Amino acid sequence: MTVDNKTFRIIAGVAMSGCIVWGYWWLTWVLAISLLFIFYDYYEIILWGIIYDAIYGLPLSQFYNMPYIFSISSIVLFTLAFFLRRNLIAYK
Repeated sequence: MTVDNKTFRIIAGVAMSGCIVWGYWWLTWVLAISLLFIFYDYYEIILWGIIYDAIYGLPLSQFYNMPYIFSISSIVLFTLAFFLRRNLIAYK
């Protein structure tokens, strides 16, 4: 039995939403970064950053009092992964 890409993306989306609601912030980002390199175009990471900020978006002192730190960092991570994937030999 094989799992196609669409089914795996849905399972990953359910896992990410559960991790956002019940997990720690570092666990959510470890899962998001790992999914960023599993899927070729993982645009959902930007959506997860916006949802995370919508739920828990308080300016925290450990993140330099920036109110949208998870949205900004998800956009930066997606952009970095996009350009890094173009230069890695394993993704060609």
